[in-house]
Amino acid sequence: MKIIKGIPASSGKSAGMIFRVKSPSEVGETEKRPSPLSVDVACEIKRLTDACSFVKNRLRQHVNKNRIFAAHLEILEDTTDRVISKMERDKVDAISAVREICNEICALFAEMEDEYLRSRSDDITDVCRQLIFELSAHNENPYAAMPAHSILIADNLLVSDTVLIDKSKPAGIALRKGSKTSHVAILARDHAIPLVLGIGEAIDDIPDDAMVVIDGDKGEISIISDESIIPSVPEQATIEKKADKAPAITKNGVEVKVYANAGSLADVEKAIALGADGIGLLRTEFIFMQATDFPDEAMQYATYIACAKACREKILTIRTLDAGADKPLPYAPVKKEENPVLGLRGIRFSLASPDIFKVQLRAILRASLLGNVRVMFPMITSLEEYRTASMLLEECKSELKNEGVAFDSSLRAGVMVETPASVIIADDFARHASFFSIGVNDLTQYMLVVDRNNPYAENACDSFHSAVLKSISEATASAARYGIDSSVCGEMASELRATETLLKLGVRNLSVSPRQIPFLKEQIRKCVFYIDNNYKR
Repeated sequence: MKIIKGIPASSGKSAGMIFRVKSPSEVGETEKRPSPLSVDVACEIKRLTDACSFVKNRLRQHVNKNRIFAAHLEILEDTTDRVISKMERDKVDAISAVREICNEICALFAEMEDEYLRSRSDDITDVCRQLIFELSAHNENPYAAMPAHSILIADNLLVSDTVLIDKSKPAGIALRKGSKTSHVAILARDHAIPLVLGIGEAIDDIPDDAMVVIDGDKGEISIISDESIIPSVPEQATIEKKADKAPAITKNGVEVKVYANAGSLADVEKAIALGADGIGLLRTEFIFMQATDFPDEAMQYATYIACAKACREKILTIRTLDAGADKPLPYAPVKKEENPVLGLRGIRFSLASPDIFKVQLRAILRASLLGNVRVMFPMITSLEEYRTASMLLEECKSELKNEGVAFDSSLRAGVMVETPASVIIADDFARHASFFSIGVNDLTQYMLVVDRNNPYAENACDSFHSAVLKSISEATASAARYGIDSSVCGEMASELRATETLLKLGVRNLSVSPRQIPFLKEQIRKCVFYIDNNYKR
């Protein structure tokens, strides 16, 4: 039995026959391109605009299902303008121009430090591929022939692919490339489909007629020759767990709140439906990333109020914009930094742009009138930062009051504890902040001085490191000492093997991906809550 290693991206284990799809880059590649001297530019522009109209109409059909399609419409408009300019300037045909513009834009994204933003180049590729499909008359669904219980093998999968795939058919997915923050990774986790990424050239070693076992927890693809071992693969790994709306109470009677991390209104709705006690982290970057300029107060308010309504009086924790050099906004270029992870990001970015920051704070305050809304500041490292940000929050309250606009006047901000500085002075923060949210992902990389997006970090960026565990314990203890709420969010909170450890550190609130809520509640009920003093001060 041959085993191929990759990167685990969606948990579960299943078996099936290989179903391989052609790489998107191969579509239209064999068609002969005309020379510049023979190109009828006007005709090619007409072909492009017709293809653009067709793709636009198709995208509009899916906007209500997933907000990413709204972003694709904006990308389509921008890309088409660039392609036409290139065709007019270089006298090239439509397909060549689309390919070249796509490569140019993707090259810019590839230079970005943040994994989430690097993976957004997939959106550019996706839109350009759809244009090429129409220009090449390649309209067939490559997934239509996929049998049930298949292991889908591909170079990469894009958003438009997820619309074409019958979600009941793949028993697992293995990709040559891909990112844990990509849309296909989110899709796989949402549908409980085991996913392994980053197989690289080894994907070519998997025969088309092979039977394989995919392990999304270990990141392994096993090519098997003896089908008698297949019954030992647990079938329940690919089944979505049902909603669990009962409280999560440990064996010794301690209730642990299970909140959800969300990046959109759809995430909020799904989390509440699955039994979340509230939203422990609403990332507001999605509003900014899908806009062509800084979203105004009305746009942000509409999103926040919709999320508050979806929470139905349960806690909605809105994190202010966590952008900057490591997560640059396309319309707000930041001067290139030597190490963006240590540069202008999080609250630093917001304080450097107070007018933009106040627009967001005003929108959050207005939404706070409906529901149980909280606001928190990311990447705080000093009391001065917290006080300055809080002063701006109070300024917004005064402005709204003078304008006769209603809001929750008692709203105070919480702090993301995700840096060594915030852990060391956690007592000082606890005297002033409304609550703590311990962001284990960033806390781990800063505490261990390892970039979590670096390939080396796969093993070195360990949230179970004793320094990280002690940091979680100390931040939790500080919050308890001063009577404020604290929770843990990040990948570690979603790992069932970490649940008992976190409870021993005194953690009473966890915030995880929506799909993980029923699984985590079940795990909590198997644990005993007691505090391990080895990690206490």
